[in-house]
Amino acid sequence: MIIVRLSGGMGNQMFQYAIGRALSIRHNVPLKLDTTFLNHRIKMPHFLRPNFNFRNFDLDVFNIQAEIAQPSEISFWNRPILSGPVMLVIDAILRKLAFIPGWEKGPFFDKSILDLGPNTYLQGFWQSQKYFIDIASQIRKDFTLKDPISQATKNMQLEINNTESLCVHLRRTHGGGGYHSKYDMDYYNKGIKYISEKKKIEKIFVFSDDIVWCKENIKFDYPTIFVDRDCEGKKGEGDLFLMSQCKNFVIPNSTFSWWGAWLSESRDKIVVTPKDWYANSKINTDDLIPESWVRI
Repeated sequence: MIIVRLSGGMGNQMFQYAIGRALSIRHNVPLKLDTTFLNHRIKMPHFLRPNFNFRNFDLDVFNIQAEIAQPSEISFWNRPILSGPVMLVIDAILRKLAFIPGWEKGPFFDKSILDLGPNTYLQGFWQSQKYFIDIASQIRKDFTLKDPISQATKNMQLEINNTESLCVHLRRTHGGGGYHSKYDMDYYNKGIKYISEKKKIEKIFVFSDDIVWCKENIKFDYPTIFVDRDCEGKKGEGDLFLMSQCKNFVIPNSTFSWWGAWLSESRDKIVVTPKDWYANSKINTDDLIPESWVRI
């Protein structure tokens, strides 16, 4: 079987699922998800992750094809050896060493991972469509919503579908201890201007983890709809679904909005993304950002 460790928020878990699904289909074996590190409610030591946030299992809102792995199914080296903060420190050291096949060595596409056998444990973030592009249609099917959307979400979907819609996503909270870059409104205005020179914009739909702040502080030169929390769903899946219905995108360095844009099947969509995804601009993101997307 293929087992993949889940960590991070919904966007990260979707990347982790996608690579696991690709390998499970390749070898025709079951896919199982290791939720140990999501369930381990011990705060990450400050020196490892200053802005650490606990995360929950978020993939149960989708039509995924996977089960939760049992502890007995996880090999010794991939289990928590100790408990508490010590376990997290040891795990961080082991991940830096990355000496086990199936452990991600860095933020880049590693083609050799796809050659691993049918009994593989995957540990990493795997943030590249190159791992699953061959089964893109299956991944899109797996990430359809399991439960019916709310009436408020249906109404918003109709409005998005019936106009030349532009999705603007603002990420107000940044985890990762400064690992990701931050962007001001100048970035968004440039992105909107770029798209407006090539496509018609009739309405902008704003999505955010702080929609109240957006309403109070943002004004675009287009009719603007601020998508309220009554469309959010249990775990934000309503927002993700509505984002995927838009025709064009200006997104921040967020895996959540990455998936919103990627799942969109809008023909000839334009996706504007930050030129520097990480605070360290030397990190190459060629494998993370699809070639057709525009970096500003």
